[in-house]
Amino acid sequence: MRSYYRRLLSVFTLLACLAAAGTTTLAVAADQPGAADAKVLKRGKLLFLQCAACHDITPPQPDNDSEGMLAKVGPGLYGLTGRPAGAVKGYSYSDALRNSGLIWDKPTIDRWITNPAVVVPGTLMTYIGMPNEADRRALIAYLESATP
Repeated sequence: MRSYYRRLLSVFTLLACLAAAGTTTLAVAADQPGAADAKVLKRGKLLFLQCAACHDITPPQPDNDSEGMLAKVGPGLYGLTGRPAGAVKGYSYSDALRNSGLIWDKPTIDRWITNPAVVVPGTLMTYIGMPNEADRRALIAYLESATP
């Protein structure tokens, strides 16, 4: 029953964040790389609001290595790049994700945020996906800038 309410809350929160973020795409100016990078990161930070409904990017505290990793409904994303899928201790992953063999690198994260249920059928993540490639690139850039 707890899982049902967790998923329901995730869906409602996601819909609210999507409405707030809008559906505008990011236009990157090739002639101004510094400004373009800033725009990409700003867009990624805005898009992260969708993720922040369930995930945190806070680093773990020295006295409790899982504190920041389990602060929300979904597992923490701090240190995501290079980590095996299903590896945050204390989080209850689906068997499908835990046994997927995925390692979180840019291409895998890109496929995942496009449509998690296609990448790992049976995942518990209820996110509907981000179809816009520029938005996914911006989100990944923000995640890389916000976490090691």
